[in-house]
This record gives sequence, C-alpha cells and structure tokens, in this order.
Amino acid sequence: MKEKIKSLIDLGEIEPEALKQIYDVASLDIVKKLAIMPDVHAGYDLCIGGVALVDGHISPSFVGYDIGCGMCFVDTGIKKEELFPSKKEREKIAQEIYREIPVGKNIRKKPLDYTPFRSASGDKKLDKKVNDKLFHSLGTLGSGNHFIEIGENLEGNVCITIHSGSRNIGHSIASYYMKKGRFLSLDSFWGEAYLQDMNFALEYALENRLTMMKIILKILGFTEKEINKIIKKSLVNENHNHAVITEDGVLHRKGATPADEGQKGIIPANMRDGVYLTVGLGNKEFLSSASHGAGRVMSRKKAKELIDLKEFKKVMEMADIVAKVSEKTIDEAPFAYKDINKVIEAQDGVVVKVIDVIKPVINIKG
Repeated sequence: MKEKIKSLIDLGEIEPEALKQIYDVASLDIVKKLAIMPDVHAGYDLCIGGVALVDGHISPSFVGYDIGCGMCFVDTGIKKEELFPSKKEREKIAQEIYREIPVGKNIRKKPLDYTPFRSASGDKKLDKKVNDKLFHSLGTLGSGNHFIEIGENLEGNVCITIHSGSRNIGHSIASYYMKKGRFLSLDSFWGEAYLQDMNFALEYALENRLTMMKIILKILGFTEKEINKIIKKSLVNENHNHAVITEDGVLHRKGATPADEGQKGIIPANMRDGVYLTVGLGNKEFLSSASHGAGRVMSRKKAKELIDLKEFKKVMEMADIVAKVSEKTIDEAPFAYKDINKVIEAQDGVVVKVIDVIKPVINIKG
C-alpha cells in the first residue's frame, strides 16, 4: 500500500485525520497511485491536496462537491499607480466590486444567459434543481476560501486573481451521483452520465470566473476591446476539483493544481501574502500536480475561537491591503493557513517553477 503513495512532504507532518484518509484510499485495489501535495488536510473521502489515479472508474466523491472549483488570473499590463494611486481609490473599487458581484450565499436578482442544464442521466428532477440556480448564480463568488484579489506583480503590473467554482450547480450534480456509488465504471451508464455532467460543471465554473473577471476589468476602466485583449493574452485558468481521463487511468484531483510541463498555474497563499504564478514541470512521479494553495492549519471553527481580531486587523493594515477584516472573515485570516514559504519550497523545482509573485492590494471575500 505505501508504495502507491508519493508525498511532497513527510507523512509524519500530516494531521491524523488526513493521514487516515490517505491510507484508506491507498488501500483500495482500484487506486493505482496517490500523490499528496504539501497543502494536504482532511476533506471528504479523498483528502484535500490529494491526487488519485484510479483504474477504469470515476469517483464523484474524489472530485468532491464543488466541481470545477479553481482559479482564473490575468495580468493587465498596467502599473498600479496608473489605475489606483491612492488607498481611497482602492476602497472605492472594492466597494464597486461588492455592488456588482454577489458574494457569500447571495445570487443575482436578474439572471444571466447560459445554456440550460440537461443531465445525461435523464433525470428531470436533477435538471430542475440545477436550472433553478444556474442562471442567477453565474458571475457570483461564493463563500469560504473563495476570493477576488487585485494585486501587484514583480514588474509592478496590476493582476487579478479569482478563486471560485460551479456554485450550487456542482454541489447538486455531485450529491446526485454520490448516491449512485463511490466508484462508477467508465463503461457504465452512470459513469458516462457523471463524466458528461461533471464536464458541464467544469465549463460553467470557468464561465462563472470569466464573467466576474470581465466585470472587474470594466470597473477598472478597461473597454470591451481591451478586456478581450487582456484575457486572450494573459488568462490562466485551472481547475483543482476534477477528473481527467488519461492513458493510465482516471486522474482525480481534489484541491490540487494541474502541473503538466509548461502549464501555468496559480497557488494562492492567504489574504495577506498574495498568490504565486507557476509553470508546471510535468513530474509524473507526483502525477503532474501541485498544491492549490497553502492549506489550512486549523478548522474554521477553531480559527474563530483562537485568532485574535485585533492581530488580524494589525497585519492587514501593515500590509496596506483593502479588505473586509471582521469576525465574519476571521476564519480566513493568514494565521489559519500554513506557511506559504514552506509549501512553495516543497514544490519549487520539483513539480513547478515559480515565475511570478503577486502581492495583494485589494482582497474581496464572501
């Protein structure tokens, strides 16, 4: 069993609950290989920060509830001083983003246009459940660790990073198929149906992020032509909750970033320390994957109990970041996450190469 596991950090450093999930998954005959990322922590079934290669089957629970959760990133090519030279202007931009983009559990009052969902399962109840939220949820952020961050890269350019997923759509699809089995044969009706519906959620998650990206660029003053040019030139998109069919089996990533050779990716740190732009090295030993973030060191509940709000406010003010710093966001404070330097160090030169670092100036949370 242990020969199946390849971890970017020592297994002894991993919390007991996540370690149990790792061993439970690795013990399954159907699982060919398991790669563990340095942001690993306990999740549902497959640990977060886990990448599992499965023989001939797809697992809805290994992909998880937020199908297609991932990151979009663009480099505007414009210097920070040109877009918002003062903190007051940054605060106005943050307020406008909150007005234009629903966050948390909020959805749009006016629906946006999108292709209606038609499940490959043929279940009309599932169609209705998904479509009831589909059009009103497009271009919305969600809550938890989802964020919009405007920052400055090493060249001084303003960059935008968005972390969000398929909203309630992916959750409804995942819940439906998890009832059909932990593993679904690719050759079965349910396996084929889940794969098709999962891909719909992946596409929807991307469109969700792109919709928000265009709104933010418009708020920053870019024209439609300029927005299209920025997206075409610099867009990085990656899913970190998905399954991919490969020659060797079905590759499941749960909170892990694709890192194929030459593929750009995003690894966020926390509200204070920004994001890292990377390029994959295609290390097959670790299933061509990297971490999707820093990883939590404490649960949301524990963070609310242990983290001091004054200290949270102090570090964000020292970093000069416009953000909502309150009891509502305290579970997303920098102290709730692992040291990003150690997480990056475990991967840089092994599975990815860091090519840029973006420090936040505006952070939007649900």
